Amino acid sequence: MGDRTSIEAPSSRTWKYQVFLSFRGEDTRKGFTGHLYAALSDAGIHAFLDYNELKRAEFIKNQLQQAIHGSMISIIVFSKRYADSSWCLDELVKIMECRERLEQKVFPLFYNVDASDVRNQTGSFAQSFEKHEAGICEGKHEKEKVQQWKNALTQAADLCGDDLKNADNGHEAKFIKKILGEVNKQLYRKYQLDIEHLVGITSRVNNVVRMIDIEKSGSKDVVRMIGIWGMGGIGKTTLAKAIYNKFEGSFEGRSFLANVREVIANQPITGLVGLQEKLLNDILKSKDHIKVDSVDVGITVIQERLHCKRALVIIDDVDEIQKLKAIARKRDWFGPGSRIIITTRDKHLLEQIGVDGTYMAEEMDEEEALELFSWHAFKSGYPDQEYLYLSKRVIRYCRGLPLALEVMGSFLIKRTALEWESQLERLERSPHEAITKVLRISFDGLPHRTDRSTFLDISCFFIGMDKDYVTQILDGCGFSATLGIPILIERCLVTVSEQNKLMMHDLLRDMGREIVYENADGHPENFSRLWKREDVTDVLSDESGTEKIEVVALDLDLDLTRFSAQAFTNMKKLRLLLLTGVELTGEYKDFPKKLIWLCWQYFPLESIPDDFPMQPKLVALDLQWSELKIVWKDCKLHQNLKILNLSCSYKLRKSPDFSKLPNLEKLILRYCVSLSEVHSSIGDLGRLSLVNLEGCRTLEDLPLNFYQSKSIETLILNKCRKFVKLAEGLGDMVSLTTLEAGETAIRQIPSSILKLKKLKALSLCYVKGWPSTNLLPLLQSLSSLRELALANCSLTDDGFPKDLGNLISLENLDLASNDFCSLPSLSLLSQLQDLTLHDCIKLRAIPDLPTNLKVLKADDCIALEKMPDFSEMSNIRELYLRNSGKITEIPGLDKSLNSMTRIHMENCTNLTADFRKNILQGWTSCGYGGIFLSGNDIPDWFHCVHDDDIVYFTVPQSDGRNLKGLTLSFGFSSSSERFSLGFRISIKNMTKCTELEARIIPDCPIEGYYLWQGQLSNEELKLQDGDKVWIEIIVDKWAKVKKTGVILVWDKFMNENMIDYHLCAYERRAYLVNDDDIIHVENDNHITKSPDFSKFPNLEKLILKDCPRLSKVHSSIGDLGRLSLVNLEGCEMLRDLPLNFYKSKSIETLILNGCWSSKKLAEGLGDMASLTILSLSGENFEIPSFTPFVTCLQLFNTLDAGCSLTEDAIPKDLCSLISLEHLLLGANYFRSLPSLAGLSKLRVLCLNACRSLRAIPDLPTNLYVLKANGCPKLETIPDFSKMSNMRELYLSDSFELAEIPGLDKSLNSMTRIHMEGCTNLTADFRNSILQRWTSCGFGGIYLNGIYDIPEWFKIVNDVDNIVFFEVPQRIMGRDLKGLTICFVYSSRSYSHFPEFEDSQECLIGIIVRNLTKQTALHTKIAFASFRTHGRLEHLFWWRPEDHYLWQGQLSNDVLRLQGGDQVSILVRPLVDFVRVKKTGVHLEWDKVMNENMDNPDPHLYDWETNGDFLGGVDESISRNCCH
Repeated sequence: MGDRTSIEAPSSRTWKYQVFLSFRGEDTRKGFTGHLYAALSDAGIHAFLDYNELKRAEFIKNQLQQAIHGSMISIIVFSKRYADSSWCLDELVKIMECRERLEQKVFPLFYNVDASDVRNQTGSFAQSFEKHEAGICEGKHEKEKVQQWKNALTQAADLCGDDLKNADNGHEAKFIKKILGEVNKQLYRKYQLDIEHLVGITSRVNNVVRMIDIEKSGSKDVVRMIGIWGMGGIGKTTLAKAIYNKFEGSFEGRSFLANVREVIANQPITGLVGLQEKLLNDILKSKDHIKVDSVDVGITVIQERLHCKRALVIIDDVDEIQKLKAIARKRDWFGPGSRIIITTRDKHLLEQIGVDGTYMAEEMDEEEALELFSWHAFKSGYPDQEYLYLSKRVIRYCRGLPLALEVMGSFLIKRTALEWESQLERLERSPHEAITKVLRISFDGLPHRTDRSTFLDISCFFIGMDKDYVTQILDGCGFSATLGIPILIERCLVTVSEQNKLMMHDLLRDMGREIVYENADGHPENFSRLWKREDVTDVLSDESGTEKIEVVALDLDLDLTRFSAQAFTNMKKLRLLLLTGVELTGEYKDFPKKLIWLCWQYFPLESIPDDFPMQPKLVALDLQWSELKIVWKDCKLHQNLKILNLSCSYKLRKSPDFSKLPNLEKLILRYCVSLSEVHSSIGDLGRLSLVNLEGCRTLEDLPLNFYQSKSIETLILNKCRKFVKLAEGLGDMVSLTTLEAGETAIRQIPSSILKLKKLKALSLCYVKGWPSTNLLPLLQSLSSLRELALANCSLTDDGFPKDLGNLISLENLDLASNDFCSLPSLSLLSQLQDLTLHDCIKLRAIPDLPTNLKVLKADDCIALEKMPDFSEMSNIRELYLRNSGKITEIPGLDKSLNSMTRIHMENCTNLTADFRKNILQGWTSCGYGGIFLSGNDIPDWFHCVHDDDIVYFTVPQSDGRNLKGLTLSFGFSSSSERFSLGFRISIKNMTKCTELEARIIPDCPIEGYYLWQGQLSNEELKLQDGDKVWIEIIVDKWAKVKKTGVILVWDKFMNENMIDYHLCAYERRAYLVNDDDIIHVENDNHITKSPDFSKFPNLEKLILKDCPRLSKVHSSIGDLGRLSLVNLEGCEMLRDLPLNFYKSKSIETLILNGCWSSKKLAEGLGDMASLTILSLSGENFEIPSFTPFVTCLQLFNTLDAGCSLTEDAIPKDLCSLISLEHLLLGANYFRSLPSLAGLSKLRVLCLNACRSLRAIPDLPTNLYVLKANGCPKLETIPDFSKMSNMRELYLSDSFELAEIPGLDKSLNSMTRIHMEGCTNLTADFRNSILQRWTSCGFGGIYLNGIYDIPEWFKIVNDVDNIVFFEVPQRIMGRDLKGLTICFVYSSRSYSHFPEFEDSQECLIGIIVRNLTKQTALHTKIAFASFRTHGRLEHLFWWRPEDHYLWQGQLSNDVLRLQGGDQVSILVRPLVDFVRVKKTGVHLEWDKVMNENMDNPDPHLYDWETNGDFLGGVDESISRNCCH
């Protein structure tokens, strides 16, 4: 979104006048025309009026014509005697000429004359022309002139004009006011605020337009104020300009007050007055410039002069409420229907003025960002291909900020790739000054120094941490963060995530850290805040710390590096200290004594030393993962300590004495697995609100006085597996709102729980009651309970809470995996929104449900046969009933379909035909979701059905109907239950040459045959009559589409699913293939000859792929003058092409791979002057000379099918192909190659299965991919140190290779290295590439399994495919960039798995489960190689069962991990012949990690958020996270 404030006309033409008045002076000069001219002048409109009534000389005539030519608008006042004047008629002819040539606007006004008299020259106009015709000479010229006059009158009268008689009953003043409004509207349509590159603006404008509410009739007389709020550089001004340009013509007056903050800052005395004057003059358009003497006077004048003007006012970049009040304090300062739009960085300012709506400006998504950046960097909407990877790196740096995209694009334009790399490296060290300058305005404008300190602390240390936690710490520092953090949020300097985490734009973070650098002149010992590892280690090693240091953070990845405690002696003002993996030696007596926060993870001592100074200001003590056995031997008083976190201190056997911690508010002892005793003094803590003992598996009970607490709100006992009893005193904990006691040994909940009137959440999952007693007492008195989780509690009909239906506040109820056969009525639970009954295998009937229910989950209830009536369930959105084979129908469901977005009834095989038909025909939801049923037959009412994944149709004429959208249906089979399927729908409008790719179908991880039906709204499709449409269902390898159907929906209500809109993805792009231009046939076993191409004169692309019986191509192909692509791949019986084919001057691409019967291309090949891509293969194919193609051939492909080439047979002029991009020479017999360094455009080189090859020569530095698998004699590889563009390297089974020189210098660009079977690699080479690997996502390094998981991996499972760990808390300034994952696997021959016959790789799923947030990330980034037994098996040297090692990375931008998250990583091969032996994980802090942007798979990463992670693994979780 560009942003410039100048105003310019749409063309380069300069207008001398805005309006030209043409009139008959004797009729209207002193009356109507004179009044009109005065009104125009008073409105500030520059109009031309001819005062020379009597002196009509030739030079006057020339002046008039020049005035007409130089006017933007002409107004013609037709009066009774207008046509008497030849001068007026000549003016009219000139006016109509300028209208046609210069697109001038012409307004005809009919003043006491009928438009029909002007048009037909009747009435008084007939009398005038009788005089003209009587007086003309007989010469041809004069006759033509009279005809010109008549034609001009007719044309002018046909234009849209106004008649005085029809306007306000002949009231001239009102008539003139109306004309003035039309003139203003036209003038301002020609003047638009300049916006450079309108990228991504439409959706944002539409969001604001809904708030502005101009169109609704009820709002036309209401004055509305709207605020646009966002961080600096986010595009607020650009958005405001776009709104101004869209609506300024709809208002009497308009004013855009740009850069208010800057104007007043530069002119502190006159700036605000000047803005008031501009507002008045813009709206009133007075002939005489309005001036005001002071701000107070300006306020008065604005109130008096503008209160009756319907105006559009934009007040841009306001930073102080008083400035805003001087311009637009109240709505009644402006006329009815006015709109005032305010842009600001300060949300509170908008709240102060009381706006009617606030729009928060959004960052650009990646597609928008790439387009805007490209306009600035390449002067086009997409980057040059060779700069695409670098451009995406810039996009990631800018994080969707338009300002940064414009600055970086403008800076990098016309620079080399090396200069781009250098700039990106520079940005890693310090941010761009032009960006920082704009962002810093918000920082400098903060109202108090403590707010600035809060911002700097957050930018350096607290990003990603809990807002409430940080607030407590910074309040303890005296920063008043309770107020300060909301101020930062209002100023768009900080945001808060849905998980209540403090977040910050990366560029704001970099700005904050740069400020710290600036304030210390770059000397670490003088920094107020130390967070970079090298700076901290230098200061601690040198013991050079000073009093200026306030905060220190050091994370050393558990390496337990030692420093002297004396290094902190001079840091007298140290208030925040974060250490991880650090041991301090020596005495602590001189340690800083003003700490507010001490976070020392992996604290190495068994107790806090006796000489550790008392910390009277300490607010939070975090010693997670410590070696503590006891906390203090002699506890000192910590009066201010509010938070104590000793989680995962696995040796800790008892809690500290709490009597010295009187103000403790939060006690967190998660996974202290040896903890068996909690000190009885805990009951005396009058402010304690949170107790989290999750995973304390040795703990059996709590002291009795614990239950006397009146302050505890949250008690968490999940996974305390030996905890047997909650005391009867539980009911006395009157403040308790949350109780979680899942997976404990509790057998009965005390009846006193009924006294907990504030209890909102109760979770008892996996808790089994005694056989003879009920787990829960009657619950009806728990009137505040909103969440109840009783999953897997072995509840039977007798043990089920009888009064469950009385919990009137209940919103979420989880009863999954229980043993009851029936349920009581739940219809009285009027607040219930989510009901879960998954895996209740004995449940036979679901009772009446509350009508407010939104989600019902009852998958795998195999005995379920009866459902309640759904006819009143008008709020139901999602219904899950998979594998309920006894259900025949759901009564009344067809009455509630309007609210629904998803129905899952896969494997409900007993549904009646009527029920299926009713829900399919009644479905209204568009977008994400749909209906899933068993079977794959398309309903018979679909009029367009095809037996594969493609359907084609033409939109018929609407004939008065309204096309609302499409209903789509397809039947598919799924062969995998182990990985979610990904579906995409491609809708190609071949008339408009556009494509919409819709990802609206949820994942479906179930094996079987299914039908999906859903809808796409025409709001998204934008189809029109006559459009030719091609729809393709795109699925992954685990599914196959059997049939596809479509039906057009006319005049039917369709409801876009906005609730899940964030899950839906629509991608639009140009689609350049028209159905008249392409013939596309694949896998046709019947076609034997091509069609006669004379019927397709405009054919551009011919694709006859994998048609094995095709033997003849029609000779008319040579007559196709627009044909550019010919793809005949896999046409095995095709022997040759017609000779006139080679005469083509248009063909650019010729693909003949797999045409095994073809032996030779004709000599005429050299005449194909446009040929740029030639791809051919075949046994003993005769290769033509390359000389004719020296400057044009980009791709040459002899494929790995064996052309039997030796050194002598390699074409001698191969290296002359200076444009060559792809060279495939696989399965040949040469031992060496000539140097290829001169092929500067070469991108891909394939040498697979060249078994005699001993050395690869020097390669061009632009090479992207080198494939040399199965070259067992290969022993020499060229130096890779300058191969900075290399992406993929394949060298499997090169047994002689020891290393690749210089490869470590080129790793930053690489995404895949395959060296399986390379058993002779040196240790130094292996360690170098593994440790320096930077690529994230798809790809990785593949080595032989004789090499173990590297020793620097600290989290390793030596026997299995799963690891568990907890993410350490973020240490000051250190960013968790991601994870490096490594595993060893084996594969064997797969002769019993024919579905993989043509594959050489098999997917290995890596599932990262965040057990804390209950989310899972399914990734497709790793593959396992295995043996093949296809027809080319003899070409490859495959191994029997062997072991391999894979290492790759996942960026935290994808993982979204935060400190404290419990994480499990499961490596899961998706075939049985691959097995994972070992797994390791290494956390990467502050490391450069490059996301591999080359992989197009939209399901590379798939999120799962069902939270179903209980059972089976939890013992391992607690074991692994604490050891």
